[in-house]
Amino acid sequence: MIILLTNDDGINSEKIQYAKKILSKYGTVYTVAPTVEQSAKGMALTIGGFHFNKIDEYNYSVDGTPVDCINYALGRLNLRPDVIVSGINNGYNLGFDTKYSGTLGACFQGQYFGMKTIAFSADYRGSKMVEAEFEKTFKYVLDNDLLSDKYTLNVNFPKESESVSKGIKDTKLFYQKYIYNPDINKNKYVPNRKILRTEDLPIDSDAYAIRHGYTSISKLSN
Repeated sequence: MIILLTNDDGINSEKIQYAKKILSKYGTVYTVAPTVEQSAKGMALTIGGFHFNKIDEYNYSVDGTPVDCINYALGRLNLRPDVIVSGINNGYNLGFDTKYSGTLGACFQGQYFGMKTIAFSADYRGSKMVEAEFEKTFKYVLDNDLLSDKYTLNVNFPKESESVSKGIKDTKLFYQKYIYNPDINKNKYVPNRKILRTEDLPIDSDAYAIRHGYTSISKLSN
């Protein structure tokens, strides 16, 4: 199996390094990731070109966005991976945040070119749940033949406060409501966002799964 690994947290992220270690058990892993963090870039790309650095035959850093990474891997390296894995993101990608996410942006770009894609995201507070659930979930996806070029699998692991995942739930995106109470310092706007918590989350939603300690898998299309 040929695996293309990318993210939006940057090539030095601890979580992408952990993903590479686990995925290497399943095939040949090519890592093409941003040189520095590119969170919330969505499907942005760099107009006019970008610089890149070949670390070795299987690892490359790109001075650009996650979409640039996919374009470089497909256009310059001529890779045709069996699956594109994006993540493991340092923070959740639930509901409307999937629209902003560079993690998902990379997958949507791969999906556009007919690739099978999967995004992984986790609580930014640590890696305990990643280490407990990442390989188990990736194997579950393979064993159940869930990968497809028709959609991206969006996986979110339970919060670090959970002792273990209660299981894997097939979910749908739910757009939770937010309010903003920004900090204003002279002419700088810092958006502090707060979820308007509701107790009646749809039981099949990604938000419900995470709140109740499950691993969430949603199928997303461009």
